[in-house]
Amino acid sequence: MTEAKIGKLSLDHQHQEKATLHCYCPQACILTIDLLDSLGRPFLHQQYPLQKGDNEVSFNIGRLPAGDYNAWASIGSQTAIRPLAIQPRKKLQGLLQRWFLW
Repeated sequence: MTEAKIGKLSLDHQHQEKATLHCYCPQACILTIDLLDSLGRPFLHQQYPLQKGDNEVSFNIGRLPAGDYNAWASIGSQTAIRPLAIQPRKKLQGLLQRWFLW
């Protein structure tokens, strides 16, 4: 599967709840994503069926702690590493914060 292309990994910056990987494959295949932190600890291992042509695959990152990660994406014999940085999430403000402290 030499024509497959693993593209850009983008992050939903507003809420940091999901990441989306763009890729292309010349025929239907399986995409494997392994998400590791900077120490090499695994946080996600998922497989996704892809259709022939352009694909966007989204996966949930909402429960991951802030930090630097590497997404290892594999299609057939091709593997690409895409960095992913999750920023600290904003804390609850005002009334909501007081509500959860009770």
